[in-house]
Amino acid sequence: MPPKPRLRIPVKPAPAVRTRVAQSPNVNVPRTPPPPHNAQAPRTPWHQNPSLRRATRWGAYNVMGICSLLWLRDHYLDLTHVHGASMAPTLNPRTHETGEKDYIIILPYQQRQKQSSSPTESKSGIHRGDIVTFWKPRKPEQMGIKRVIAVEGDTVYPKSGYAVESGKEVRLGGVLDGLPEHDEDSVVSEERGKIIVPYGHIWVEGDNSKSSLDSRDNGPISKGLVLGKAVWVWRGWGRFERIGDKRSEKEKELGSRVVEGKAEIPALFLE
Repeated sequence: MPPKPRLRIPVKPAPAVRTRVAQSPNVNVPRTPPPPHNAQAPRTPWHQNPSLRRATRWGAYNVMGICSLLWLRDHYLDLTHVHGASMAPTLNPRTHETGEKDYIIILPYQQRQKQSSSPTESKSGIHRGDIVTFWKPRKPEQMGIKRVIAVEGDTVYPKSGYAVESGKEVRLGGVLDGLPEHDEDSVVSEERGKIIVPYGHIWVEGDNSKSSLDSRDNGPISKGLVLGKAVWVWRGWGRFERIGDKRSEKEKELGSRVVEGKAEIPALFLE
């Protein structure tokens, strides 16, 4: 008979003894206060906001750029386009056929007086033959462009002024230009009377005499209305031409006759 196996009695582990450390009555344990119900993260100051700083920086750059362009336009050069055909063929020679407009570069006249070696030349930088831009005396909200025919002190023998209206040449009657009214039955020349350009004024006319409203109709132009001198014309990409005089000799004869004079300050201004 085989031997019986040994009996094994399970042994229970001894229970763990929990020890308690007595807390000293004089020691205060800090307690973290519970977070508030509507807790929010701290806000970033406005001057440290990246988006706001970026927008402010770009805004300042734009303002400085616009101010710089305005300063350059008022003191150095300006770009504008020419309306109408009063300065053809020098400017806008194809405006009637294609409607094409010329863009010109204008050099503003400086406020300071420029001394001239010639007593017959204007001391403000405006000379005979210049093409200038100016505010129209009768329409101050519009800008005109014409050629300077005479300066202060010159004597002008103007021809009758005409304006284009509905395809017809119409005499502008009742205009205080120093000329008598046009007489259709008169056999005398269209050259009528004479005008001495007063101090501080210029006489301007368009190259296209039959389609120009200028000093023959409005009289001399004050130099205070002059904006600048047209020096370059843009004829397409990369094509800039110096503005000259493209009129033929016959076209030049249609303008008023000028006798150069001497600019003198009126005695009234010297008192």
